[in-house]
Amino acid sequence: MNQQKIEIINDGHTVDEEFVNSWEILDYCDQYNGKITISFVGVIIKNKNILFSFPKYYKVAEIKEEQKFCMEQILYILSKNKATYGSFDKGLKGEFPVKSYHDILNYYKKYGLYLSNESYFKNGYEGNVDWSGTINKSNKLVQKNGVIFFPFVIKKTRNKSVFISECMGYVLADASNYSDFITTIFPYEYENKNPMFRNLRYIISELKKMRNLYFKDIEKKLINNLINYLEWKSRSKDNVRLLTLKFENYWETMINEYLNDRFVKIRNDQIVWGKSKGVIFCKPDKEHVESNETVKKAKNRNLYKIQYDHFSLDNKNKKVLIFDSKYFNNEVNKLNYKQLFYHYNLMKQYKGYTIYNGLLIPANKEYYTKVHIDRVDLDGVRIIEHYINLNDVLNHYLKKI
Repeated sequence: MNQQKIEIINDGHTVDEEFVNSWEILDYCDQYNGKITISFVGVIIKNKNILFSFPKYYKVAEIKEEQKFCMEQILYILSKNKATYGSFDKGLKGEFPVKSYHDILNYYKKYGLYLSNESYFKNGYEGNVDWSGTINKSNKLVQKNGVIFFPFVIKKTRNKSVFISECMGYVLADASNYSDFITTIFPYEYENKNPMFRNLRYIISELKKMRNLYFKDIEKKLINNLINYLEWKSRSKDNVRLLTLKFENYWETMINEYLNDRFVKIRNDQIVWGKSKGVIFCKPDKEHVESNETVKKAKNRNLYKIQYDHFSLDNKNKKVLIFDSKYFNNEVNKLNYKQLFYHYNLMKQYKGYTIYNGLLIPANKEYYTKVHIDRVDLDGVRIIEHYINLNDVLNHYLKKI
């Protein structure tokens, strides 16, 4: 794709109204007290101009190969996630229809362009004779030795390339225009000379009519995916969006994989990274913040529950590891009361255990730490901010999906 320019922003940055209108991204921004802030991670392509929105804490002043590669990794993970039913965003308005495209692509890889076998009959003397049709329809000449039928009815089969195959070719070729940045897109060349494709609303209407003529689930699914893609294309024109409003959920999933494979131990408040020696982190079920006795007695009252992001218990060495994935600025720049409460709650449950408490934050530097709060001399509470290189986490996660 011959882009004219690339602009770079970060999730959470403040922008003005002119910027928002020029990229048509109001639906992907937060508005509060007259301020507009970016609230997405991903890419927007508008008339071949490109807007990259990187995660919070990932400081980038200009696009270099390393930063471009980082964004390609993020987009790959977004597209893989959205190609399943497990997308955190549940479908965003105007977004590139990743799932529909991948379903069409998978059909193409398995079966090729849609072809329908069509049987037809013709009169003749060579080929597969349809005796039932010949007896019922052909002329009969009675002779001394029997009856001669002429001409024979011959049954033939031909491959009929139908309108659906043209729609598949159009979709696959159109999507390949964005393969430079959405790397799960399959490069595909297809020259569609059918003038009807200048009017996508007409094509969509025809597909909806044809849908009622097919009975196999795989054919209905293919047609529905074609309709979904073409409806998006008819609305978006050359504006392509692949993004998430919930990067914090992606970060939590990715960092948990990273912990389980790379966490070795805590030494001097820092995580020692390497090959994990059996320390397993999980997200346990929610638990009540009040005692079991209080919960039993409670009537017609809201009962509050908490849930840890990354929890590991070592009963042998009497250690508890409690990490929380942090992505939003206000969860790090201000005292994290929730994480503080977690610590006190665990102190009550695991008396005599050493509790290691930390916040896990994405960064574009090598791993480093900061002290979030230190009350060791008062009650033993110490919370550490762990800044973990986003590229390292992305690279690790990509090997697992």
